[in-house]
Amino acid sequence: MAFWAPRTSGTYAEFAVTPASSLFSLLDDLDFDVAAALPVQGLTAYGLAHYATRLSLGETALVHAAAGGVGALLVQLLRHRGVRVFGTASTTAKQNLVRELGAIPVPYGPGLAEQIRAATGGRGVDAVFDSVGRVTQAESLAVLAIYGHLVFFGEASGSPAPVHPDELYPRNLRISSFWLAVDQPERWDIARRELQGWVATHRLRVVVGRAFPLADAAEAHRLLEQRQTQGKLILLPAA
Repeated sequence: MAFWAPRTSGTYAEFAVTPASSLFSLLDDLDFDVAAALPVQGLTAYGLAHYATRLSLGETALVHAAAGGVGALLVQLLRHRGVRVFGTASTTAKQNLVRELGAIPVPYGPGLAEQIRAATGGRGVDAVFDSVGRVTQAESLAVLAIYGHLVFFGEASGSPAPVHPDELYPRNLRISSFWLAVDQPERWDIARRELQGWVATHRLRVVVGRAFPLADAAEAHRLLEQRQTQGKLILLPAA
């Protein structure tokens, strides 16, 4: 298994060439379907929790799309660090999953900031992890506490709008981005080992939403685009 360098294509090809540093060697006792979530979504969640931010015991975070493939893993990794996590989800079923993973489910919408501020004594959260982009940008900034940090790692609803520094000064806010790339291979070797170990010992739960035969890949893409999925979608190649 492998993850490809940023913004390259070809993962539907029968054969592909990839750097050795991108290979993900699986433990023998891990089910392949479960492990399929780790090369991209697992490493992305790990990078967000360990490299893009340094949240610690007692701090707070909001994870958008918390029932998705990356979101469900990120919620758990942040909880392992002792972070209090809020997670947005669009349906009751997704909110129930977010709760099962140890986060506090919250709905999207204009009342999000007020709800989170009420739950944090008016303070807000220390970090927001936003893969949605333009639609959630205003709420993501609004819920941040002083010195809060907004990390964009996707743009499901479109690219975020430019932010003027004047919007950041009053609370000393920070905005950054994260994209999974092959840098410092040794750091990702550690991430691969730890992720697999946590899954094998049931410390980390991989949520597999649905599995599709490869011939139904287009349907899987449609569901992703319509945000009708939970956890990881698996494509099963023909035997």
